[in-house]
Amino acid sequence: MACPVTVYCPTASNDARRIVFYLHGGGLVYGERDDLPSPYVRSITDAGSTLVCADYPLAPETALPDIVDALYETWRTEVAEPIERGDCIDYLLFGRSAGAYLALLLAREIRLRGQDLPQPAGIMSFYGYYNLGEPWVSEPASAYLALPEVSLGEVERIVERGGAPTSGPKALRYALYVYARQHEGAWLALMGLDGATPERSVSSWSLSADDLATLPPLFIAASTGDEDVPYRVSKQLSRQAAHAHMKSAYYLPHDFDRDVTNPAGMEAYQAAIAWMDALNTR
Repeated sequence: MACPVTVYCPTASNDARRIVFYLHGGGLVYGERDDLPSPYVRSITDAGSTLVCADYPLAPETALPDIVDALYETWRTEVAEPIERGDCIDYLLFGRSAGAYLALLLAREIRLRGQDLPQPAGIMSFYGYYNLGEPWVSEPASAYLALPEVSLGEVERIVERGGAPTSGPKALRYALYVYARQHEGAWLALMGLDGATPERSVSSWSLSADDLATLPPLFIAASTGDEDVPYRVSKQLSRQAAHAHMKSAYYLPHDFDRDVTNPAGMEAYQAAIAWMDALNTR
């Protein structure tokens, strides 16, 4: 079932007939589609792209395999069908943090489900990740151990029993992510990756070297001061992908573009848009 989206259209005089399909961050457990600061929304639409911001089902109420299935259905409705109708020419996937991870998974899913499907022209990955088997995913993170401990009981009070939320305000659900990063293996458990079946294994939801080699061109942005997803993860992605361009920010936090008063954020988006425009000339 397709999930809710918000669509931002370019001006009629500057319509490149291109869709940017955006996925928010939040560790897969919180977040909502309209979290992209308005200066970045304007920069994308001013460049001629239609920006489609999508929600997706959140963990732990929905396990990762089912999140990806729902995301694929949203992509079919909001991206593939307009392209098949001739309303748009091409599209890119764009995500921040967990949304960047989902963008990479979605690109793999589209490729595996059929070459007759419209393939993305590129992917913009802002401080994302691609391998859930790395130690930093399952080990407690020092940045979160410094926060008051979130107990399993608190998590159980937040989780919607019998529900499947597709958005979740940070004020309520951020505690789920803190719990996930404070306890050994808790994040993977919240994703539903218990290894009970091959589909629920960590390896099934990590991109292999072959997966990375078959990705479309990547634009990668990350900060050297990232306290959440190690900067080296983005560097590794840039080295292993077949076609990647990386833009680094220096000594700033994980979501360095959150502070719109810091020019580093807009510099990254301007570089991403220039890269996106150059794709059409290749």
